[in-house]
Amino acid sequence: LTGKFLRMSIIKTFLMWYCCFMDCQLYQFHYINENKTWTEAQQYCREKHTDLVTVTNMKDMKRLINISAGEMKEAWIGLYDQTHGNRTWYWSLPGVEFNESESNWYPGEPTDRVNPISENCGVLNTNLEWRDTACKPLRYFLCYDGENIKLLFLI
Repeated sequence: LTGKFLRMSIIKTFLMWYCCFMDCQLYQFHYINENKTWTEAQQYCREKHTDLVTVTNMKDMKRLINISAGEMKEAWIGLYDQTHGNRTWYWSLPGVEFNESESNWYPGEPTDRVNPISENCGVLNTNLEWRDTACKPLRYFLCYDGENIKLLFLI
């Protein structure tokens, strides 16, 4: 039993080292071809995956390009503003802070075009740029799946 535990610890340590130094991606993005409001999309993602997608760097953007090849429509991402007026953006995924320097807004966005308190949700357009928009329209959406991180280390 001790030898088996030691082998598993070594494997786990190797995988963590490999992922840190070889830039391993332990999560997946899923493009969901169902029309939902932002809140419905968030609920769906939390029930079937982890949450709406969080895009924190250009590597994530490049991965989105790979999964969205073809006829991608504008899709909900986990970006939202809960302050209703004082623009402070957040990611839906708990524990991940929004960093403006890592944002990818479409030129001129966020606009609050319709009403400053009504464009509180983020979408990813077909050029992989972000727009702020009302949260009620029905759109496709992108989910983030981080469950495989937990499964990987349960060896």
